[in-house]
Formats: sequence, C-alpha cells, structure tokens
Amino acid sequence: MPRWSRRIGLTLGALAFAAAQASAQAVLSPEQMRDLAGQAVLQGQAGLAYDLTAALIERDETDLDAHLIRSRAARNLGRNDEALTHARRAWALAEGENARYAAALAMAQALSSSGRRTAAQLWLRRAVQIAPDDGLKARAAEDFRYVRRQNPWSTALRFSIAPSSNINNGSRNETSELFGLPFEFALEGEARALSGVEISTGLSTRYRLVNTERKRTDLLFGASHRTYVLSDEAKDIAPDAEGSDFATSSVFIGLQEDYALPGGRSRLGWDARLGHTWYGGEPLLSYTRLGTNYRRATGPNGMLSFSVSREGQSGEGTRDDATIWSAHLGYGMSLASGNTVSVSTSFIQSESDADYLDYTQRAISARYGLAKPIGPAQLEFGLTLSEKIHDRSSLTTDGRDERSLQATVTAALPEMDFYGFIPTVTLNAERTHANIDLYETENFGIQLGIRSAF
Repeated sequence: MPRWSRRIGLTLGALAFAAAQASAQAVLSPEQMRDLAGQAVLQGQAGLAYDLTAALIERDETDLDAHLIRSRAARNLGRNDEALTHARRAWALAEGENARYAAALAMAQALSSSGRRTAAQLWLRRAVQIAPDDGLKARAAEDFRYVRRQNPWSTALRFSIAPSSNINNGSRNETSELFGLPFEFALEGEARALSGVEISTGLSTRYRLVNTERKRTDLLFGASHRTYVLSDEAKDIAPDAEGSDFATSSVFIGLQEDYALPGGRSRLGWDARLGHTWYGGEPLLSYTRLGTNYRRATGPNGMLSFSVSREGQSGEGTRDDATIWSAHLGYGMSLASGNTVSVSTSFIQSESDADYLDYTQRAISARYGLAKPIGPAQLEFGLTLSEKIHDRSSLTTDGRDERSLQATVTAALPEMDFYGFIPTVTLNAERTHANIDLYETENFGIQLGIRSAF
C-alpha cells in the first residue's frame, strides 16, 4: 500500500475513532468507557483518555483502573504532577498482586517522567517484589535497568558480616626467629592471629555531569567503615585488645571521565581522587590518586581492560609517606554455555623511607562463574596467587619475602530475592608463606553479604 494511502487511512480511522467518542459518556456503560479510555491511551489519544477517565472518577472516586489510565494519559500530556497524584491514588486503592503491581509501575513511570529517577527505581524494585509471575518480574527489572541508565545518580550500598580466623593479619606461629639470631622469640598479643567477626559497611555514589555518545563525566563520592568483634579466644591471647583497635574508615571524592574511541568498541578514561583513611579511630593517611584506564570489547562477549595509577600517601602521626604505582591487566568473557571466566594480573610498586611500605607486589587471579544454579546457589570460584618482596627489613638482613595463595567460593541465592537484592555467602581461605615467621599468616572465614540481582 502506498505511503500516502496508508496515512489517509490512519487519519480517517483516528477521526472516526474520535467522533465515535464524542457522545461516549452518554451512550456507554462505565465498563465500556473504561475499555475505551484504555484503548485511547494506547493509540496515542491521551487527551480523549484523560477526558473519559475524568467522567469515570467523578462517578466513582475509587475506580482503580480509571486512576491508572488517567495517570498514564496525564504523563503523556506532560502533566506529570497529575500523573503522580493519580498513581498515588491507584496505589492506595490497589488490592491483590496484579493491581499493586500495576500501581507500582504507574508510580515509577510518573516519578521518572518528573525527573525523580532514584525514587522511580525504588518503586520498580517494589514492582519486582510483588510481581505476580516471572514475566512481569522480568519486565519490571528491565524497566529498572532503563531508568538506571537515564538516572544521573547511581548509588550502591554495601554491608557484610564475616567471621574470620585472623582479623588483624597476625602471625599463625606462636614463635619467630628475629634478627638472624639462632633462637626463637615467643609471639604474644596482637602479633598473633586473632579470630573474630568483621562488620563492614560502605556507600558509593556517582553523579553524571556529562552523558553523550562520545563522553561521560562523573562526580564520585564514597565512604566505608570496617570494624571487628573479638572472639573469647582472641581476648585470652590479647587481653588488652579491642576489635575497634583494628577498625578502618575511609572517605573519598573524585572525578572521572571516559571517551568513546573511533570504531565504537573501545573507551579511554581517567580518574582523580582525594581521600582520607583512619585506623583504630585515629587519622592514618591522606592520599591523592590519578589514574588512566582503557577498555575494549573483543568479539561478542569479551572485554579487555588495562589501568595504571599513581597514589601519593601523606602519613599522619608516625605513619610514613609513600608513593604507590599500580597497573592492572584483565580479560573476561561469557562462554557459549553462559558461564563466565576472567583472568587478570596486577603489579604494585610502593616507595617509602619506611621498610614496611617499600615493596613490590605481583599477583595473578582467575575467576569462573556458573550460569546455572546448583541447587539454590549460583556459584563463582576464585583463585589468586601473589608475591610481595621488601628489599629491606628491620628484622633481617635478607629482606622480607611473602607468597600468598587465596581461594574463594561465592554462592548467590537468587531464590531468596527480596526487592531485587539477593544474599551471598563467600567462603575464603588464604595462606601466606614468608621468610620471617612473624609474617606467616593464614585466614579462614565466611562472609555474608547482599548484592543487587539486576
């Protein structure tokens, strides 16, 4: 059919549709008016739907469907305050899963159109929670992703509880040879591994200042706090110690930018941060960090990443200054089975007048994630090998060498989804071999956390 003919047909159809509704209020039942208003809003006749629902609501202020349709019509007409008013009324009237789901979506859509996208994301999480079936749940999750992409604000909250056999990174040995002497010294108190429970919280937020196809600019802020509760055994080993003695807190503010490179498969970026860290409730250091990064999509499912950064640390009190250079190279991909695999390597060079802050560290890591759950758990496995070398040590003339092996298994529990958040359980085992007994450590722990499902 020629385009002009198709246009004439659509125009005549719209005119006939509008004319047929001119006297709809007089000849149609409330049910027919409600159906007609729904069809009108779907066919782009927002004004007609708006007028029809006005009559329905005047007749019955508790007409849930009329409020839902009027909210959509008002939003399409740019009357966002009215859209929100009717969405709120629909939520107050809604009973049952289907009605509450529809009202939650209406609230999210009205809020998003008003520019309140963070609040819209909260309502979409509520819609996910009360969705009557998996299909509607997936639709709300997809809407959440869309709103998140449009939202200049992105905030992540973190919380975890982790029982650990070594919260202070103390020695696993009870004695140690020091200063090259042919006999051993007993290790006491905080020099030995202390068991307990780690409690960690954190917040990070991003505000997108610029968002174009070529360039993204973000303002960053983050804060975290980690403290401990000592076990009875640890209190016997170190009676004067408290868990808060090993607590760390940090805050930072930063700016980052990245640019799309020609071809559309690569991005190049930089970031700068200012931060401060406390240890045991006392100021430990301030730092400035500047870095650059590069990411490139490889094939349909792969991603290559590379980053380099320089961090200058200014120590507080007795803490020495340090300059830290670091580099990271990684590659990750999704397999045909849906499983994911990633490998990475990192290098750190710390320079300082203090021997404990003057070192070189290398590490290599691998992760493998299963797409299909085993029972109720979706599993991810991790393995990291690292080497840390101090050319100087006040405890020996041979310097200080450490080699560590860490293995983790993380189980996410998607069936325990709550508002789009799922619990995670991570089993961790780590052991460090060193040429100085004092620095030989081992740590076995379990971490309970929460992550977003989408």
